Amino acid sequence: MLSSNELSYEQEVCNILKETAVNQKLRQLRGNTRAYGYEYIFGVCSDGNITRIFSGTKTSADASSVEERCNNHPDIIIHSHPGDIAYPSKGDFISDIAIPPRIANCVYGEKDDKITCFRTSDKLRNKYGPLIKKTLKKLREIYYIKMENAIDPEEEHKLKEEYENEYNKYKNLLTNIAEEVVSNIYPNLKLIKYPYAKEGDDYDKYSREEPRFGNFGDVWVKDCGKI
Repeated sequence: MLSSNELSYEQEVCNILKETAVNQKLRQLRGNTRAYGYEYIFGVCSDGNITRIFSGTKTSADASSVEERCNNHPDIIIHSHPGDIAYPSKGDFISDIAIPPRIANCVYGEKDDKITCFRTSDKLRNKYGPLIKKTLKKLREIYYIKMENAIDPEEEHKLKEEYENEYNKYKNLLTNIAEEVVSNIYPNLKLIKYPYAKEGDDYDKYSREEPRFGNFGDVWVKDCGKI
């Protein structure tokens, strides 16, 4: 359950987006998204600085760039959804846990030309954030260190199997996290897939047909309207 402090962020986030410097950056993000069809991302840091806008791909934007520029203390992270609505994907909720801004994550949707902000609870962040980091560290260790130093085909084959097993565990972890988060918002979903799968699932369907806003146990979703 969200604490009173965590809920207070919901009340302030939309006003922060209206501040002149932040709003100007939002308009630039919107312009880039419309012009090029890629996701873009920037952050408002805890020290008041605003990062530059980083370009992503057509389906993702790397929040770690914002985290680094904010010296690991982002207040708000904002990214865009080209050709889609302003509502968090399952992957966006994962990012909010893995790279948690103090106040909220926000998403601009080109399709409805709006901003939606959201935040998972500190309970979920503390529960799953370290697990995500631990698993990613192990995957990188296998891929970039062990496999690069493998001296024979048999060892390389074993390491590939080890990597595949760990990657499947990682996918299962993210699927379980996504299911726990989105079930707060849509309790009766039957099919939840890996957050970064290309195929849609019940969450993708209902979040587009009936986007829900409010406080939902361990997550809130706030409609901040037009830029």
